Amino acid sequence: MFPYQKVHELNRLELIVYKYIIGHTKEVQNMTIREMADAAHVSTTTILRFLKKMDYSGFSEFKFALKQSLKQPAKSQQDPSMEPIKNFFQLVADEEPFDDKINQAADMINAADLVLFFGVGNSGRIAQYGASILSSYGVYSLPILDPFQPEPFSNRDFSKTLLVLVSISGETDQVLEQARYYKKNGAETIALTANSYSVLNQITDFSISYDTPQNRKGHINVTTQVPIVYTLEQIANCSYHKMVDHIDNRFTEHVTEK
Repeated sequence: MFPYQKVHELNRLELIVYKYIIGHTKEVQNMTIREMADAAHVSTTTILRFLKKMDYSGFSEFKFALKQSLKQPAKSQQDPSMEPIKNFFQLVADEEPFDDKINQAADMINAADLVLFFGVGNSGRIAQYGASILSSYGVYSLPILDPFQPEPFSNRDFSKTLLVLVSISGETDQVLEQARYYKKNGAETIALTANSYSVLNQITDFSISYDTPQNRKGHINVTTQVPIVYTLEQIANCSYHKMVDHIDNRFTEHVTEK
């Protein structure tokens, strides 16, 4: 329903509307625009502006399209927790913008001598997976395992280092501290988050965000990590093929010169 490229052109308030809709699709189909505006804490004008960017003429047309999309046999009805994942892959189906980001991240990885991964909690485990999968493709990559590791007293030159930061919210203090420290010492940085407008996205060199609603159980963030795992695997695969193509091209040029 919402093209990937258009989602990444939304402003902060419009993104709130988007996240509310994909997190409450069944509820929204029975709401008035005023009820939805109150529930999402935005104005009706913001909702209409969002719908216009998504190529809907108004709220009625959008609700009709939403109800049609939700009509499916009972046996194929999915658990509500699957909705963000389904929406992510629908967005990725509009391949060009997503592929462009994957390609840029792969280029940054291949230009680095060392790739470091960092995250906290569940994101820390995903960061470890990211380092592992890149290593399996022949990229020198390591995870930072201790989120409370103190900064070295003396300056370091990280000009050939790339730090990949995994964070659902993009607001975790330890993640922001690592980003600032490595950038200050010359490293390039990539953020993988669920929030395009996070502080982390603003202070890193490059970011890929999938903008799904955050799911919390009390103080625990249990937002799905499936989009980040998929993104990491796509980046690793792209990096590998770029490396192989580069090696093949260099070999061909060397043979031709002789």
